Formats: sequence, C-alpha cells, structure tokens
Amino acid sequence: MTLIDDFKARFPEFSDDVVDQYFPPLENAWQCYYGRPYTACNKEIILNLLAHLMTLAQSKGASSVRQQSSRSVGSVSVGFEATASGSNLTDFFGATKYGQAYLFLTSTRRRAYFV
Repeated sequence: MTLIDDFKARFPEFSDDVVDQYFPPLENAWQCYYGRPYTACNKEIILNLLAHLMTLAQSKGASSVRQQSSRSVGSVSVGFEATASGSNLTDFFGATKYGQAYLFLTSTRRRAYFV
C-alpha cells in the first residue's frame, strides 16, 4: 500500500475529498517534522503526524482546533479552554488528538545510549 492508501485506511474519518485536497502538499512535508523513513516501525507515527497536519490545514484558525469543553446542568453552565503548556512544540502538537498521539509515540521510542 502507498502512504495515501495507508492514511485512508487508518483514518476513515477524513473524507476522500478532504484527503485528496490536503494530502498532496503534506505528502513530503512530514519529513521536515519527522526525519525517519516510512517503514513498518514508523508507520503509526507518520500517519498521526499527517492527520495532525491535515486537521490544522483544514481549520479556519488556531482557535478552531483548541481543546474546549463545556457542561450544562439545568440553568447552570460552565466552560473552559485548555491552557497552554508553555512549550511551543507541545502546544502545536497538543492542538489535535493526532498530534497528541504523535508526541506520545515519538516520546516512547527507545534511543541508543553510548557507554
């Protein structure tokens, strides 16, 4: 399967029209964020990165992808917006569930240690 086929299979919530419009410019951009090859070991990381970038590309502004929550009980309602973590990288990837998955997956990768 190709990268786009893998993406469509992994994330059916993105319509074919959206993927066909936003995927081509992002197809090579992921390498600037994650410099490893598209292999079985890196597949999930790269697909989540692409989903994150595609979600941002579709948004009408930064506020449309921020995490928000509200709750109403009777005539009382409360709402909040997630606060910034203080790290630009974490804030950027934390804006979508796909970016959060990307951060998690990249943070759990083992690296070689020299002794």
